[in-house]
Amino acid sequence: MQHIFDRQLYMIERELAKVMLNSEQKVIIVEDFNAHHSWWNAKISNSIRTKALIKWVNLHKYDLINTSDIDTYHNYSDQLNSVLDLTFASKNMCNHIKNWHIDENANTEFNHEVILFTIVMKKVKLVENSLNASYNLQKVNWKDFDEHLQKMKDKIIVKMQRITSLKAKIIYLMKCIKNTVKLFVFKQRICAKSKLWWNNKLIEMWKTLSSKKRIWKRCRNDDAWAKIVQMRNSYHDAIKLIKNQFWINFLNNVEEKEVFQIYKFTKSRLIEKLLLIQNSQKELKIEFNEKCKTFLKAMYLSSLKIQINEELLLNESIQWSRIIEEKIKHAINFSAFRKALESDDMSFAIIQRAYKTILKIFNLVYSDLIENNYHLKIWREDTKIILKKSNKLNYSISKTYKIITLLNCLDKVAEKIIAVQLSYIAEINDQMRDRKQRSVINAVLNLVHDAQMIKSWENTLICLLLDVKKVFDHVVLKQLIKILIKLKISVNLINWIKRFLRNRVIDLAFDDERQKYHKIHLSCSFYF
Repeated sequence: MQHIFDRQLYMIERELAKVMLNSEQKVIIVEDFNAHHSWWNAKISNSIRTKALIKWVNLHKYDLINTSDIDTYHNYSDQLNSVLDLTFASKNMCNHIKNWHIDENANTEFNHEVILFTIVMKKVKLVENSLNASYNLQKVNWKDFDEHLQKMKDKIIVKMQRITSLKAKIIYLMKCIKNTVKLFVFKQRICAKSKLWWNNKLIEMWKTLSSKKRIWKRCRNDDAWAKIVQMRNSYHDAIKLIKNQFWINFLNNVEEKEVFQIYKFTKSRLIEKLLLIQNSQKELKIEFNEKCKTFLKAMYLSSLKIQINEELLLNESIQWSRIIEEKIKHAINFSAFRKALESDDMSFAIIQRAYKTILKIFNLVYSDLIENNYHLKIWREDTKIILKKSNKLNYSISKTYKIITLLNCLDKVAEKIIAVQLSYIAEINDQMRDRKQRSVINAVLNLVHDAQMIKSWENTLICLLLDVKKVFDHVVLKQLIKILIKLKISVNLINWIKRFLRNRVIDLAFDDERQKYHKIHLSCSFYF
């Protein structure tokens, strides 16, 4: 869709000359041309500012989409109406445009009408973009949601008992929850009135203003016009006042983590594109696919030749703690319910609600998955969002970017259960960091204690402190398995890690583009 910005005659002619077209392009041009011609307005006898426009339209064989003699501009103060806003389309596009009309209910601060039309493309089924819309959890009838799952509960259990494949079990569970979601949980529909500050008072004022505009268009008298001016000013003043009051009330009552909502309200919704990315040969890459290859090469090294003796110490490995219901409950209920949706299209809020109703089914499925070291193939498909790190000097280097991985929520539950199992191993090995009530502070207290003991013995203590974060900026996966075996880690955990890392597939998303799924061999993974 092309847009010509300047209304002056010589500027329109110059801008039209810039529009590069070919016969295969499907093009729509919509603009306030400020041109008067009998082609779109029968009341015009002398054409004004149309010579360059008509010449260009005839040269490229474009069609006018406007319905003739429908005014698109109303100068309320001078009581003048005209057709200034024009819609043109190429020959191969005009048949796809239907239902061109003026939106009588739209109220703006301008004298131009809002133009609407529908573009219908053959053999293309349009659906809502799930990446841009989240569930409207505030309007869910959770009682009906629970009752429906409760009715399905016995049927699901019987079906689960007949299914022998772990993959089929988890897919069936996902299918049951998704079908319930479709019935009772709906996506948010974003529109002009999808604002936290929008209220019933504004709705009534909007309806009143629309009604007064329709009355004025029928009678065209001064009294009706005066009422429009008064109502329009009141409507837009009310919007400003209500927005201001809402913001002040929010700031006065904000508590704890809600302060981050302020950042959400004020941050820019747009980010800069990644202009140039430097590969390992110091070559600058511009194209999206080339950038993807550069990031993938930086994230995953080629296979390293490390010999692993998997028979070593396996018989003496640490016992794998049994999966109990409390671990599954903790993994589900202590997950952030506002996580971004991925391929399973289920948020933690929905999973947490379903768990309350069919917890027995969740417990059976996750116990089987973890105890049999099984990790579903679709859970190994990741979407990685690439974002800039702040305050970096050179953004052509791949390590100046951070990666946000979107995993599906049922997968995250399995990973949290494994994390609980790892904490059990950490207890046995007396690890201090990343454990509840065993932070780095404990290590510092131990150091202070040792220093005091050495001082009492009148000896000298030498303490070397190293920041090894940048030294160990990656993990060699084969080496990881070798170390786990050496530490006598449970066979179950080692097998789960192998399955978790095998046959992973990722797609990269940045610059408003998305790479198709790319299979990766995880031999060495870097942390950016």
